[in-house]
Amino acid sequence: MSAFFRKLSWLRQRRRKEAELEEELQFHLQEEAEERNARGLTDEEAQYAARRDLGNYTLVREDTRAAWGWTLLEQFLRDARYAFRTMAANKTFSALAIVSLALGIGANTAIYSFMESILLRSLPVADPESLVVLNWHSPPPWNGSKQWVHVVHGVQGILWPGDKGAMVSGMFPYAAFETLREENPVLSTLFGYFNGLNHNLAVHGQATSTSMEYVTGEYFRGLGVSPAAGRLIDSEDDRLGASPVAVISFAASQNRFGGPPNAIGQPILVDNIPFTVIGVAPPEFFGVDPAAAPDLYLPMHTNVLVDGAGAARMYGDGNFYWIEMMGRLRPGVGMAQAQAVLAPRFQQWVAATATTDGERAKLPALMVNPGAAGLGSLRRKYSKPLYVLLIMVGLILAITCANIANLLLARAAARRREMAVRLSLGAGRFRVVRQLLTESVLLASLGGAFGVLFAIWGVRSLTFLLSNGQENFTLHAELNWNVLGVTAALSVVCGLLFGLAPAIQSTRPDVTLALKNGRGGGPRRRTQHVLVVAQIAISFLILVAAGLFVRTLNKLHSVQLGYARENILLFSLNARQAGHRDPEIATFYEDLRKRFESIPGVSSATLSQSSI
Repeated sequence: MSAFFRKLSWLRQRRRKEAELEEELQFHLQEEAEERNARGLTDEEAQYAARRDLGNYTLVREDTRAAWGWTLLEQFLRDARYAFRTMAANKTFSALAIVSLALGIGANTAIYSFMESILLRSLPVADPESLVVLNWHSPPPWNGSKQWVHVVHGVQGILWPGDKGAMVSGMFPYAAFETLREENPVLSTLFGYFNGLNHNLAVHGQATSTSMEYVTGEYFRGLGVSPAAGRLIDSEDDRLGASPVAVISFAASQNRFGGPPNAIGQPILVDNIPFTVIGVAPPEFFGVDPAAAPDLYLPMHTNVLVDGAGAARMYGDGNFYWIEMMGRLRPGVGMAQAQAVLAPRFQQWVAATATTDGERAKLPALMVNPGAAGLGSLRRKYSKPLYVLLIMVGLILAITCANIANLLLARAAARRREMAVRLSLGAGRFRVVRQLLTESVLLASLGGAFGVLFAIWGVRSLTFLLSNGQENFTLHAELNWNVLGVTAALSVVCGLLFGLAPAIQSTRPDVTLALKNGRGGGPRRRTQHVLVVAQIAISFLILVAAGLFVRTLNKLHSVQLGYARENILLFSLNARQAGHRDPEIATFYEDLRKRFESIPGVSSATLSQSSI
């Protein structure tokens, strides 16, 4: 540690230390010369003998500097200063290279920021690595007559295809949740949640449609989340007859109440049902599903109040799948052990819900999966498009690097005499290559810095592209330190890639021919030819992919939908969210349809449960 601070002191006081070193060396030379004068040598002979005994004066100074400071750092700083002077002397080339790299690196940064947020980022909760998600898979639910034969008689959620036509889902009956929660030896906490979609939220008389999630009493405790204000939902809140309470997101507390402290104790209306805000979630918390990111969290059993009698029936129906489950492993328990304990218990329970031999032949099997990143709905939806985009922009960056390498090779022809002079004066080849690579890496670093600015615009554009016009799109990538670190590493790698071949080529000239201004460079031409062929091949690949994309887009635009698409206005509404209840809802919708038809300019109006 003392050596480190000594070297640091050398950097801070370099001029004074240099002067002290020069004074010390001159003092020793003078002492040695005076001693030889005393032996009878002349002044000139004494000075010569003193310098001869000391050795190479310059080498002694360099060795002393190496002992006092960081030689490599000093050499890098000298190389960097020289590189900046070289770039300033070639402004057109430098600007072209920096802009090209900024576009290539910026595009890769923008794509990677989305991949980081979807595929790599963990939930902002305590110890996310110990979280698990429960899913199930089963054989295809259709029989030979294409009829649905399965214990899943109804589902409110997502089913997605698995391998070999299998059906996969994370939805369970509430009774299955209770069965797995009781006396669980492998999970310290098992909690459930249900995406309530959008509901009408009224605050101080102003109503808006708000995303909502029903959660069991163990939800926040199981995730290890602390409130930004107030308290969070617990088991006492999640029972029939409990006072209707709510937890809101940090953003909602700011937008609706002016901040978390002001939200606590405030009354709100959810579909005209009164609730009281008891807590505010922390600012970084978005739930367990990045695709949902609700603004409102309600106790699970309050869906009976909000959604009516239909919700009450869901609790007792063992064949209706609607609640999702996550848990936290006990210390020392692995996923394989949890799978071995929970799967047989679920298998025994679900077998009792089958009523026919066909249903018994296709029973769901429980799967325990890692839950550190939350639910995988966004990963299933966007991972493939993002990988395709990453490959495309990666190829574009490869073309950029090949193009800059070609430009560097062309510029190397103009610097052949400079390199020959350096080598003829004794400069080591490795030292010259390192100096040239420093130029390339600095060029790429400047491109990466400007690429970050381009990536900011790219993230916004890609967000709009992936959202496909959805107002409640919840995926928001950001240029955090992880993404910026990858950008910095990518810039260095690019600098090495496009700078290595020209640097090696530049240090292998025919010194005699170069000093005579001769031309040669057969190897340089061969390297350029290879780079040009690579550029053409990659460009052709990108053009083919772009052509296929345009052709697919044209075909999608030419699909015959079976109805006239012009002059159609689509919108959705939910009478129940406005406080209407059966049997008046049917009358409300019919009256509304007639009122729309009476509007001047409207030729007809109709209602549909599912939009076209």
